Amino acid sequence: MCYVFSLFILGNSIQIPYIDNAILQSRSNSNGVFISNRTCDQCLCISFLSYSILNCLPNNTCQLFSIFPLTYQIKIIPGARLYFPQRLFPNISQCCMPDINYLLNRLKIASQITVSIPNPREIVIDNHGYLATVEMKSNHLDRFYSTNLTRISQTIIQMSSARTIAYNNGAFFVASNNNSMTIVDSENLTTLNDVILTSIDGPRGIMFLNNGQTMVISSINNNYLVFFNRSTVVPIKYIFTFYQLINCSGPHGLRRVNDSFFYATSYKDNSIYSYSSFNSTWQEKYVFKVPSMNNNNNTGTTHLIIDECQRFWISLETDTTLIYDQQGNLLGNLTIANSKIFDIKLIDNYIMYISDTLNNRTIRYDPNIQC
Repeated sequence: MCYVFSLFILGNSIQIPYIDNAILQSRSNSNGVFISNRTCDQCLCISFLSYSILNCLPNNTCQLFSIFPLTYQIKIIPGARLYFPQRLFPNISQCCMPDINYLLNRLKIASQITVSIPNPREIVIDNHGYLATVEMKSNHLDRFYSTNLTRISQTIIQMSSARTIAYNNGAFFVASNNNSMTIVDSENLTTLNDVILTSIDGPRGIMFLNNGQTMVISSINNNYLVFFNRSTVVPIKYIFTFYQLINCSGPHGLRRVNDSFFYATSYKDNSIYSYSSFNSTWQEKYVFKVPSMNNNNNTGTTHLIIDECQRFWISLETDTTLIYDQQGNLLGNLTIANSKIFDIKLIDNYIMYISDTLNNRTIRYDPNIQC
């Protein structure tokens, strides 16, 4: 429900529409400005200058957008507030590129920037818009400017064989193959805490629900989804709550849709499964199978992303990414010759990042599309 807030400036009352317990979230962080250590009232004063959207978060952090993103979602966050300072509202979130063949052709001729990263894993983008990943063997946490892939920092994480990374609420979460996790502050890159990964044998995917209150990790070797609860915010700490044995063989990538629904990829049988919340458990549903792209036993379905047209882009640890609709119909594919695509990240205007483990690199593709 939308309300109206009255602000008095120089004796004049200005009414600003807002939505309680919600923020507007762009499909990327590329066009938002974050301000820390400011009250919502202080951010409101700033927002009158030229901003269309103000997200007030519960931790005295604000996010400002000068223009309405074409593709966005309204996210529920208790204690947050979404303002429309110019008293204008965004249009319905659009699907920018419904023609998949046109999009794939644009990506094939896209401009490229490449950076060398030994054994790169998942690609994440933090609240500064920096791109980050971990190196599997050297256990480095690398950060780059997402626009040109210039390295910002390289930090050693004290663990053995980093396998997965995630980002949430100002922290990086890095899990290793010896079933441990280190939480790293994204501002100063210091260790905030360690997490004992109870019941996990080979962590692969990390996902957060309920604004970070719940952390879910896929365990590839025992077919578990393992759930953790955030017990304290400062210092940030997670404790084991329960695990669920699933039919998904070798669960790997996790993709959140909302707080009660997500997808998982099966590394071992190249399938996609969905999970919906039901009576404190998660109901599993087989969605569709992805054909194997080669006969190498060391490859499998690693990750799944969903674009703003609700298409699945599935990484298979080969040179080809497959694109499906929600019903499991193959729409097309994107092949990057002589590569091994472990993960893909799409942001606004279909700028794409890939993690290529065969050639120890991350590539940025800009198809020059304006959504």
